[in-house]
Amino acid sequence: MSFALHCARGHVWEEVLILLPKEVCIVMLSATVPNTLEFADWVGNTKKTKVYVVSTLKRPVPLKHFLYVGPVLEKNQLFLIREAEGEFLTRG
Repeated sequence: MSFALHCARGHVWEEVLILLPKEVCIVMLSATVPNTLEFADWVGNTKKTKVYVVSTLKRPVPLKHFLYVGPVLEKNQLFLIREAEGEFLTRG
């Protein structure tokens, strides 16, 4: 649902949610929505229904950060700078 918060496209998703028939059940997934409870309240008020928020801090897919340097994408120009555990690497 990160597109719902996108300034250029969010209004389209907002209208989709508003115009959905009442009998349509909505399941939304996002790892990037920062104000989950506010968004859930808005959906609940708009659709006149209960909304349940289930969240976790566990990330099922580890997130690693890489730094790319160079004009052409090549493996030797891609450097791992942060491990999935959150440790920034200082070597190199």
